[in-house]
Formats: sequence, C-alpha cells, structure tokens
Amino acid sequence: MRIPRRSLLPQRVGAVAAIALAACAEPPTLGSGIGAATVGDYETSTCTTAVVLELSRQIAAEVGCLVPGELVPFAEGNGVRFVGAAVLPYASEDGRADLLAAVAAGGGTTLDLTSAYRTVAQQYLLYRWYQLGRCGIPVAATPGTSNHESGRAIDVDNWEDWLTVLPAHGWAHDVPGDDVHFDHLASPDLRGTDVLAFQRLWNRNHPAATIDEDGAYGPMTAMALAMAPAEGFAIGASCVAAGLAVELVAIEMPEYVPSGEAFDVTITVRNAGAEAWPTGAALVTAEPLGRASVLAGPGWIAADRPAAVTDAIAAGGYATFRFAAVAPVVEDPTELLETFTLAIGDEHAGAVALRVRVEFGGGDVGGCGCASGGAADPRSLGLVALVGVGLGRRRRRR
Repeated sequence: MRIPRRSLLPQRVGAVAAIALAACAEPPTLGSGIGAATVGDYETSTCTTAVVLELSRQIAAEVGCLVPGELVPFAEGNGVRFVGAAVLPYASEDGRADLLAAVAAGGGTTLDLTSAYRTVAQQYLLYRWYQLGRCGIPVAATPGTSNHESGRAIDVDNWEDWLTVLPAHGWAHDVPGDDVHFDHLASPDLRGTDVLAFQRLWNRNHPAATIDEDGAYGPMTAMALAMAPAEGFAIGASCVAAGLAVELVAIEMPEYVPSGEAFDVTITVRNAGAEAWPTGAALVTAEPLGRASVLAGPGWIAADRPAAVTDAIAAGGYATFRFAAVAPVVEDPTELLETFTLAIGDEHAGAVALRVRVEFGGGDVGGCGCASGGAADPRSLGLVALVGVGLGRRRRRR
C-alpha cells in the first residue's frame, strides 16, 4: 500500500517555535525553522526537537494508553529545573524515585534537565540531523532504539555537578563522549512502544493509507514520520488520561506586535482528563515555575499568571483563557518564547510556549491571523502546545 506524498494538515493547530535543544548540539537561533508543517520540513531548517513538541506529546499520551502506569510524570521544582521547551518529564516509577532521591541528596544543587523522555518523532529528527551531518551530533541511535524512548535516560546540562550523586542513586554515567547523558538501567525497556503509538496515531488519522502497527521502525514508518504534522494530528490519543490532562483547541493572537505595546491573546483548551477542573485553574509561568513573565500585562492575576477559569470545567469540557500581554521594548525585531503550564493547586500539567514576534517601528500588527472559516491560521499562531500528563530504555547510544 502506498502512502500519499503529503499528509493532511491537522485541524487542531498551533504553530511551533524553536527554542531549546534536546541533546548533542549547539543551542539554536531563536525562531529557526518557523512555518514548516511536517516533521520532514525540519530536517534541514532547525536543530531543536521542540518543533515537534505537540506531536511528541500525542505520542506520549498514546504510549500511556498502550502501557498504563509504565511511565509516570515528574514535576519541575524542588531542585529540578527544565532547561528549554522540549523536556517531556516522564520516567519509570523506580527511575523517578531514584531521580528525586538523587536531587534530595544533591546538597541544594539544582538538576538542570535538557531532555528526559523522548519520542520517536524527536529521535527521527536527531537521527536525520546526524545522517546529514547537521547540528553537531556525532552519533545518534536509530529511531526506536534510544533509551530516551523508554524514559530511562536523561540529559543534564550541569552534568559535572552530578557525576557522583546520580550514579549513587541508580543513574549510570556510562556513555563515553556523551557527557550530559545518564541511564537508569534498572527501568523497564519500552523501546518500540513509542513507534507503535505513532503508527496507531497515523492510522487513526489516515484510514485510507495505513501502515503496519508492529512497533518496528522501517521505511514505511519513516516515510509517515516525515509527512506527519509537527503540530500534532487532528485525532489524538485513544484513551482518556487518568489525571490532569489538557488538549489545545485553538488560539488567537497577532502575528506581529509593536514594541512596548499591549496585544490580546485567546487560548482555548479542552479538559482531556477524567476529572473536572475547579474554579481557579490557571495558566502559570514555567521553566522555572512561578517567575514573573516578561509579557505581564494589565488584568493579569499576578506577574506569573495571566488568567484562570471562572467556572468548573467538566471532563471533556472546554475552557478559554483571554488576557492582554505587553510586548517588551526592543530596538530591533525580536522573537520571544514565554512558557506556561496549567496549574491546579500544587499540581500542574502540560507546557504552552507562546511565541511573540516583536516588531520595532512597524510590521503587520493588525490581525489575529484567523482564517475565513474562523479557524486559526497555523502560520500566525504563537502557541506551541498545551497537552496532558499521565504515563508510566534506550541502549547506550543516543
């Protein structure tokens, strides 16, 4: 069966932005690769797996449907800091316990994570960049074979501070030449589960152009990955998340904003979990949590949170966050990325990266970039992804 040369663009949209590198490459230029629609479009235009963040979260959610409880989320805070916008914070239950034990024994040193769980979509890009000699990647595992795809590997930005503590708590530093990398070899080997999850998502969205659901990375799966929408499929995971979970529906904001001026942002999301959200569930700054935002504007609840729901949102229901943000004053055109998470009390889930293109002395700042039918134009949107949490080995190569 032949796969068509181009997959349909997803109806669930959200433009992706490049900000942080998953591993083994120099930090990218902010905003590189903006505007591409498929995973394959990013093979030669960027060096960050953040560009496939929403697709990766759909794959992670489907993994949770396939092997419930095998991967569990861990939160930023209490000595753990996520560096960049591409961290998927999942590990096995034992791996998470050992990680948190290591952080507790770290003497107050913050563990700066650049990568944890990694999906086949992210590994596909890393492998293609390695094959093409791009992004400074000296070696990369074939998709489906990386320990990151099992949630049993992490990359640590300040790895030198953890050379003794992490190995003492089950996280081996055992890959020569890959200084940032640590493996939790006692965690279960789930490699291939993310490949199967992607295959299921592809077939659900392409019933007339299906591929084998065998968990094996082969030519047909590679072709489908290249054509898959980086912003995520229209139809996502096949099960309802047990805990706090969020799915992006649409966003509206200007494509460009003037330096120093206010602009309106509207974010609509769906409660994709099994429990209702109470009044007060709010967007809060992340990476790190609870810091003052550079975009804080009039009407914000606080400098770290722009808006909250005013009514309870039932499972399957929709919530809309509307707020005014203020662009910073710049002397040259600048692109910023501000990251939020959904917070309910002490719990939080998902990551929403708001891409803001600030123009000095001009630019097209008049419209929200909405299509004639009312759907948002993905080229003009500033939201990377808001997706749910709820999941639970790679070999020694990246």
